[in-house]
Amino acid sequence: MNTVPVSVIIPCYNCSSTIERAVLSVVNQTACPAELFLIDDASTDNTLQGLFDLQRKYTSTRINVISLPRNQGPGTARNAGWNQSAEPYLAFLDADDAWHPEKIRYQYEWMKKHPSVAITSHRCIQIPPHADGVWNLPSGTAAVYVLKPLRLLLWNQMLTRSVMLHRMTSFRFPEGKRYSEDYCLWLEMLLNGIPAWYLDIPLAASFKSAYGEQGLSRDLIAMERGELDTYQRLWRKKLLPASLTVGLFGFSLIKHLRRRVIHRIKGIHEF
Repeated sequence: MNTVPVSVIIPCYNCSSTIERAVLSVVNQTACPAELFLIDDASTDNTLQGLFDLQRKYTSTRINVISLPRNQGPGTARNAGWNQSAEPYLAFLDADDAWHPEKIRYQYEWMKKHPSVAITSHRCIQIPPHADGVWNLPSGTAAVYVLKPLRLLLWNQMLTRSVMLHRMTSFRFPEGKRYSEDYCLWLEMLLNGIPAWYLDIPLAASFKSAYGEQGLSRDLIAMERGELDTYQRLWRKKLLPASLTVGLFGFSLIKHLRRRVIHRIKGIHEF
């Protein structure tokens, strides 16, 4: 088996119905990660037992189960795996998402050829909930470009399921922050001068809409508060000027209203 020095981290909270699909997409990689961390964030269902069952079932991959004593959100859970990881590269996946079988091989090989690059992301797609989780990749060489901080401030292209980074970076997800915690970390890294590269190839998939459905994204108000809190944290760290922070607040509120309208229309049509 082709094993590469990548640690995969999946935070888990009440995800017994989806976690095996996510784990299977890791186990079936053409380049197998050296280790997989499943971090139970104090689930209230049978998720933790399910994680141990998966550990026993998929022995081809080294699966480490971590149980947190109290629920603190996905950022804290990811940090727990990050702090125990031993490999030079980290890749993140959420418990209700999945990867293409070529994800790790493609992204790791690109980063290995560009050792000065500390963080990359790639395109993601949405597929139907009952799809088999396998899709075709476009032929030819994917476009690759640097993500500018201003562009990321306006539109988060660094979805967590797409990110791979060097483990040794001193940055971490903000502890206890439950919404927009990943966006906060990516922006903090870029605004501190760490360049991020984007690979324009769909190597990860979600089975639900970006907002308004299951999971944390269901609460649109909490999502918006999380994004505004992200901008405020960056301003307090003097990574954003006050004028730009105010502008981002306004732009974010406009996006929030648009989401609410779309969600409302979608609900009417479904009814």
